[in-house]
Amino acid sequence: MSWKYEIFRAFFVAFGAFEVISNGIFLIRKNGMELAARQHQELPPDRKDSQFKAKVLCMFSFGVLFLLSGLYSYVTHTFHFKEAVFTLTIFAIYAILEGCYYRYWKTIGFSCVSILFLVLFLII
Repeated sequence: MSWKYEIFRAFFVAFGAFEVISNGIFLIRKNGMELAARQHQELPPDRKDSQFKAKVLCMFSFGVLFLLSGLYSYVTHTFHFKEAVFTLTIFAIYAILEGCYYRYWKTIGFSCVSILFLVLFLII
């Protein structure tokens, strides 16, 4: 397996684990949404609490998706290109929709970074 796939699958596991753990803690703790506000600063400051909780749930779900994709690659000792493209594409679509919904510069930046990561993955 090439070094680029090793890096990507390690990133999938690390990013997925980070999102699952951090957003899981935010969902469980009583003051979790206050703590999540420090991590998810890409949302506009005038957002509603229900919108913020939806963001945390989405990022938790994407964490699970990234983690499972990376772990599946490690368990099977094969990099699954189609699954990786699917995961990155779904994440980019989510980020684009979020950017269109909020129309806030940080949210649009988040969508640009996710698109850039997908394009980088495809051309490397």
